Amino acid sequence: MKKKPVPKSRKKIAKKAVKAEAKPEAAAVAPPAEKKVPKEILERRKRLMKEAEIALGAINSYPMLKNREEAEAAKRMVLESYSKGDAVVRQFILFIIHEHLSKAANMRVMENFELFRKMMGEKAEVLEVRKNVYRSMFNYSNSLEGTVELLLLLGDIGDVGAAKVLSRHLAFYMSGEQGGLHMLRNAAVEALENCGCTYALDVILAYAKYAEKNERFVFALRDWEDKLQKMDLSAADMETYISAINELMMVRKEKDVHYG
Repeated sequence: MKKKPVPKSRKKIAKKAVKAEAKPEAAAVAPPAEKKVPKEILERRKRLMKEAEIALGAINSYPMLKNREEAEAAKRMVLESYSKGDAVVRQFILFIIHEHLSKAANMRVMENFELFRKMMGEKAEVLEVRKNVYRSMFNYSNSLEGTVELLLLLGDIGDVGAAKVLSRHLAFYMSGEQGGLHMLRNAAVEALENCGCTYALDVILAYAKYAEKNERFVFALRDWEDKLQKMDLSAADMETYISAINELMMVRKEKDVHYG
């Protein structure tokens, strides 16, 4: 039997149906239109980022090129730029501080001429190799006391972003038993203690509960009961935090009584 030819009107209807089905799919995969950021906002971001970067450079230049008064003024400038900036500016400032703090990973390595010569290659200019050695010798963030100061600066910033950067570096400091890492660990806990967000308390509570050597973390909880009263928390959250703090304090007290 021969098949009856399909009428043209039906073919047109079928084509329209296919097109109608295809349109939603095309719309679904189309990238969303990017909103153009106003020029004044871009200029403001650029200015605040530059001020913060220069200020952090000034802190890093202490004590060779900047005195204590200038370093303190630079810290105030970082805090001011952070408070005035939007999320983009704040993330940039946290990024720069993180980069400086990350140098702690190389503190066990004595960065001398021979090391930089190997890293930069035999073709590197002698003067350029020496410049890297000088930076390693004199940059404030290449010292334990300089790293401590930057950690405490994060504590002064005190928001969730700063607390998260602190928790990342604290995790690194907890990974070893060297004396320098112990020192940085205690400074990071103090900085978290100074923060004004509950995420910092979450970090302290986690380490106080699960860390083998948790005395410094439990000690950091001493002021948090008063600090929580000043925060805008729900009754349920307040009760949860207070209960967790009291429980850890009680465990610590029992240990003190048991072990004298």
